[in-house]
Amino acid sequence: MNRQYAEEIIGCLPEGRTIFNYYPDRYAWLLLKHLVGSGVSIAAIKRSAYAGLLQKPRIRQWLAQAGSKRLCAADVLAADGDPAALAFTLSLGLWDGAQTTRGGANLVLQLNFDRGHDAIYQRLVRPKEHCLPFGTRCHPINRVGRNTLAWSRLDVDMTSGEVLIEEVQTDWLRNVAAAALNPRLVWGADASEENIRAYAEFALGRYRKLWAEAMLAATIWFVREELGLRRMFYHSPASCLSLKGIVLRQPPRSIYTDLPRQFCFAAGSEVPRFLSKKQAQRACDARLYQLNLETMTA
Repeated sequence: MNRQYAEEIIGCLPEGRTIFNYYPDRYAWLLLKHLVGSGVSIAAIKRSAYAGLLQKPRIRQWLAQAGSKRLCAADVLAADGDPAALAFTLSLGLWDGAQTTRGGANLVLQLNFDRGHDAIYQRLVRPKEHCLPFGTRCHPINRVGRNTLAWSRLDVDMTSGEVLIEEVQTDWLRNVAAAALNPRLVWGADASEENIRAYAEFALGRYRKLWAEAMLAATIWFVREELGLRRMFYHSPASCLSLKGIVLRQPPRSIYTDLPRQFCFAAGSEVPRFLSKKQAQRACDARLYQLNLETMTA
């Protein structure tokens, strides 16, 4: 997508802070809400590619207590919630740089830290003015307000009704993990080594297992709820190499294998219709992941 097209999409969306509450496995509730619509039998879900969603411990417990043979969106919404959920915020940005499939711009969805994090970060790390000890300014982070935990880059085509998720990434936690090993290398912080280690223990313990799941859940929510699109594609390890040209510093393989499968994406030969003929052939060979978040029947 070109930069002007991305800017036009941002201009059509509501302005201001968007709260995104998240707790482990909440993505299962978010997917189910759209899958069941006005009503689908549990038996139909068990026969589908989404059967694994019903095996999440919280959902299994809820189904056992509900005793119903059918689910509707209202049921799922009523059950979705956790007092311990983290209140992240979402913001939008643009990326007009390397590692884009079509060589143009990407829309960026930023997952920003909850307020509890930033209070502890300010107290322990004490970042100096205009400094980001764990951020990377050359990457698409939020520039105003809360610090960015992670982001996803999206190639959006409203005409075809499709989105290609280019990447899901965090710099912050990678840099925090490095600081935990050698706090003396942290730049731009007015903090002792002991405080840097204390912050790293807090941040990694709270977010390392959750960040990728929360980021992809927020991305799917945004695509479905804000953009109104149902057809999503996600890169595979092979397509990262052939379409995005990633050679050095490859991301963790699990981000392009385990994560999309966890969210019920399936690898296949279909590709985004907005790709060129040459790109489409390469994407077909690389077997992108695909998710069609349509309401089920039966």
